[in-house]
Amino acid sequence: MADVRSLTRHHTYYIPSADLSFLLGHVQFRVHRYFFERESAFFKGKLTTPMSPGAVRLGSSDADPLVLEDVRAEDFERLLWVFYNPRYSLYDAKVDDWSVILSLAHRWGFAEVKSLAVRELEKKEFEPIDRIVYYQTNDVDRNLLIPHYASVCARQAPLTLAEGIKLGMETTLVIASAREYIRATPMGDGLRSPATPTVAGEELFDMIRELFNIPAVDRPQSRN
Repeated sequence: MADVRSLTRHHTYYIPSADLSFLLGHVQFRVHRYFFERESAFFKGKLTTPMSPGAVRLGSSDADPLVLEDVRAEDFERLLWVFYNPRYSLYDAKVDDWSVILSLAHRWGFAEVKSLAVRELEKKEFEPIDRIVYYQTNDVDRNLLIPHYASVCARQAPLTLAEGIKLGMETTLVIASAREYIRATPMGDGLRSPATPTVAGEELFDMIRELFNIPAVDRPQSRN
């Protein structure tokens, strides 16, 4: 643990009346245990484990905090903002903030927070490549990615080297295959266009679903 003389209490999320202490680097957080035991499968397992008689409850004091490795204090702050947001039901944050919240929520099993992050990201306009990376990395429902895979496949410009590195080899190869396929399909006059896609709309979405092995969503039967 860091030298106690060098520790700093977080300016917002060190709440003296709270009951759960965290340490991230040299920054101390003190927040309400309730959120972590209720919302997170990961923390519930850590914080509700039966203790031997006389043992100090993990995170119950600054002297025995729950130490989080490989997480920046500023990123943990973003997650805590979800719980302590002063503007009830109004979560106004940037894409970068939501991507961090999504990552930590997925890592620690905050299912409701993860769903919130996805809903908020769905409202944002940003690069399809970045969205694909965020969603794939954090196991977001792949059906949400179909229009973004389609956008990348249908655009005129091929993937750049930097985009390919971001996406990883498997996704890059599938997208390359899809781009080739939708340009190799003959048009109505029998011609092919190396630049212009000849597959679009639902047909393109179905092809994306097949190439990426995304199960179809069951739609409720309409009632007569």
